[in-house]
Amino acid sequence: MASDRLIQGDAFAVAAGMPAKGLDAIYIDPPFGTGAVQRGRGHSYVDRADDPTAFVAWLSPLLVDSRRVLADTGSLFVHLDYRTIHYVKVELDRIFGRDQLVNEIVWCYSVGGKGRRGFGRKHDTILWYARTESWAFYPDAIRVPRRGGSHMRVIATAEGPVQEKTDKKTGRVYRYPVAAGKVPEDWWTDVETLNHSDAERTGWPSQKPERLIARILCAVTKPGDHVADWFAGSGTTAAVAQRLGRRFVVVDREGAAVSIIEKRLAAQRGALEATGNEVPPLEIVRDHI
Repeated sequence: MASDRLIQGDAFAVAAGMPAKGLDAIYIDPPFGTGAVQRGRGHSYVDRADDPTAFVAWLSPLLVDSRRVLADTGSLFVHLDYRTIHYVKVELDRIFGRDQLVNEIVWCYSVGGKGRRGFGRKHDTILWYARTESWAFYPDAIRVPRRGGSHMRVIATAEGPVQEKTDKKTGRVYRYPVAAGKVPEDWWTDVETLNHSDAERTGWPSQKPERLIARILCAVTKPGDHVADWFAGSGTTAAVAQRLGRRFVVVDREGAAVSIIEKRLAAQRGALEATGNEVPPLEIVRDHI
């Protein structure tokens, strides 16, 4: 069985050296351009302090290579906040084509500070671009329960309970299996950001919750597919991919991040193998330039 890969080094060089059309999904959570020192529990790094034009110029070669290495059914997810997301979207439109924007996902959360001179900034934006018009999407893998208080009545059928609604204008009857749930909208309020007491916290700043990455990977990949993360950080993409049976290559320039990821994956491997799951070996490459 081929190895998954954890690489310490330059993501731009790694992406440039990868073969074309070999990945099914890429998720990136690049520096947000705050210019601040991002601090976690025992770990920190300095965020980039570029103006938006310089930030886009810096990131653009990686976006170009990301498109090149995606399969025709593949997707790229770019996770940023209000500082640079609009500038990066223009660049992604140029690289992928405007029609290849599948969704602008707004991830809403409540943890964090409150606004003093305006509304509290409580969301990030994740841009989903497809390599071609034939992108993969697996809706049944990401269904969520329908909210209570629905205007549709529940009725019993031979196939089980369904929700039913009749269109008053056309008379058409719509039925939805209750157990199936629904595909989430493009605004996500049901995945909270991590707080300091969450068990999955590693101490790395800007760590994203596993539930967030799991929804993304389940939406566009199936077991055995290949995924990448060019700014691996705490290793959430790698951990989720390992648990879900996706193959992965993840990269970070910080040795501390790579050490965290190595420990995180080793602990999860033990838990998975204890329940009879076969886990591919992990190849660790350091100082890759």
